[in-house]
Amino acid sequence: MRSIEHIAHIRRMDVKPLPRYTITCETVGKTHKGTYWVAGRILTVSTGLGGKCKQVGTTEPEALAEQLLLQLVKAGKAYPFV
Repeated sequence: MRSIEHIAHIRRMDVKPLPRYTITCETVGKTHKGTYWVAGRILTVSTGLGGKCKQVGTTEPEALAEQLLLQLVKAGKAYPFV
């Protein structure tokens, strides 16, 4: 009989990483950069200082990612891209 650790290890090996996409937004003359990915119906945007998630609805994922990145910028959770 297999141990739980062995089964968990096998399942982790079967999981492929989600594709990640780069997203940028410009505000006050500065460009900010983040990364986003979609897992099921949840879109996540991540920066070096934080992240935000939201359920994907009728909005295109890239447009939603831009909105979330802008929210992170306004909250001071995204570095300017140099």
